[in-house]
Parts: sequence; structure tokens; C-alpha cells
Amino acid sequence: MLLSEFAANAELKYELSNIMLKNTLPHAVIIEGAVGTGRKTIADIIAQYCVCSSDSQKPCGICRNCIKADQHIHPDIFYADGNEPKALSVDSIRNIRSSAYIMPNEAPMKAYLLLNCDKMLPPAQNAFLKILEEPPQNVQFIMTVRSSSSLLQTVRSRSRIFSLFPAEVNDAAAIAAKRFPQKDISEIKNIAQLCDGNIGMTLQMLQNGGQEAQKLAEEIFASIMLSSEYPLLQSLQQLAGDRNFAASVLDFMSELAAECVRASIGADVYSKTAAAIAERYSKKRIFCISENILYARKVLNTNVNLNLFCTWLCSVLKS
Repeated sequence: MLLSEFAANAELKYELSNIMLKNTLPHAVIIEGAVGTGRKTIADIIAQYCVCSSDSQKPCGICRNCIKADQHIHPDIFYADGNEPKALSVDSIRNIRSSAYIMPNEAPMKAYLLLNCDKMLPPAQNAFLKILEEPPQNVQFIMTVRSSSSLLQTVRSRSRIFSLFPAEVNDAAAIAAKRFPQKDISEIKNIAQLCDGNIGMTLQMLQNGGQEAQKLAEEIFASIMLSSEYPLLQSLQQLAGDRNFAASVLDFMSELAAECVRASIGADVYSKTAAAIAERYSKKRIFCISENILYARKVLNTNVNLNLFCTWLCSVLKS
């Protein structure tokens, strides 16, 4: 993808375009933003710029290096994902540090993409800091993170920070409608609104269940307020058949929890269920529900048995 094709974030695109045009990209950049706002896409575009062999506009998207970069097979682009075990450990960072001094294989530069750096612990950040202080030539470091505040100040001060934001809801809906022409436009707009214009999350929810997932999330929340655990457990058991669908339902539940928080402070919300929970429960209880849902989303990624997961989730939502 070229930078001009990236959706939303016009100011960032303008700033980054000027930097690329003037060839003044700092040796280390941090791309911060919520999951689904396109952090990895921007990181890939910067990496493609680094290896592009065009003499004019970079990245050109058509040279041999750009094509390899787009296919994620370029030998001078390296990935380390914090969601993978030990990918950003101290030892891994030391290996990156050592390999950075080796000359590029094919391209003018080497690019290191360190994804999900929220998972990089302070000792690993300190190990990384050593190469940020005295970086080798022809090397670009690109970090993605939800919030740059999770990184040490010493790392932030040696990097350029680019912030990504969700699109306008109508823009997100328009993009989603092109991707899912078979979906009803009202459903697409509803989900885009629920996701606050987050394009990635909108697309994921449409792919993983859409309106059905949203309906079940509302049903689960309504069951939380019932005295018996059985209706809640029955609702949650519908997650046991499909892990992707379960993930989509939990994402909707997370948004509903946020709606509960907003309702608890008197803000207008779209969900009657969220408003009812906010009226019935204390702010402390609502925050507890929200935290349990976020934790459940992480647990789901561990390949847990879905039947046991549903039983466990029922107990924590009722606690």
C-alpha cells in the first residue's frame, strides 16, 4: 500500500509525505494508536520507503524492492512482534542490536519493525536504548505501540512519534461497505459507530459475526443483571462454537462496557442495556466488569478450551 491510499489521518500522511520527500526520516520512529487504526500498515509503508530503489518518489510501489517489501519477503526488512513469546526479550533485542551493524543484503537500508512494543519490558528497552543512542548508518527502527507512554522516556526522546486516530464514522462505514458489499449498509454504519470509526475493528467485527455478535453481546450484558447464573451461562455457551465469533462478541462487550462507564457519569449512550446496568450497579462494579472483559479477551488468545472459558467467564462476570 502507498501512503496516499491509507485511510484517514490526513495530517500524519501530509507530515510523513514531506519527510519522505525531503529524505529526513529520523533513524527511529514510534507509531502509536489503538489496535485497528493502521499502525502496522504505516510501519510497512515506512519500511518499504527504506528499501525502495527508485530515484524519485519513494516508496514507488513498483521496483523490485518495493514488491518484495509488499509481499513481506524482503531480506532487509526484519519483524519482531511483542505478541510472540520472547520476541522482544533482552536476548532478542541484543540479537537485533548485533545484526543491525551488518550491511544490507539488497536495499540501500535495513528496516527493523518492532511491533506491539507495549510488551517490551524496561530491561529490554534499556538494551535497545544502547543502539538508539549511537545508531549505525543505513538502519531504520520502527516501533508500534498503543501508547508511547508505555515506553521509557529515554526511548521516546530518541525517536519521532507519529500518532494515529480513528477515521470519521461515515468514512469508516464507506470503506467497510466496499469490503463487504453483501452486508446491509445500516448494519455497517451501526458497527462503524460502535467502533468509533476504528476501521480495523469495524472490518474485524463485520467479518466475525457483525450484527449477530452485537446482539449476543447485548444478551450477555442483560443476563448479568439477572439473579440466576444459568441464563448468563446459556448465552455465553454460544461462544464455544467459533473462536473468531467469540472474539467479535467480546469486542462488542468491551464497547458496551465503555458505554456503561459513560452512562454511569451521566453521558448519553445508544444502548438501553448499558444504561440499565449503569443505573443498577456502582461505578466500581462497572469498572470490574470492564476489566474482566478485557482480561477475557487476552485469555481467549491463549488457545484456551472454549467450553471451560465460557464457564470461567460466567463466574467472573457474576462476581
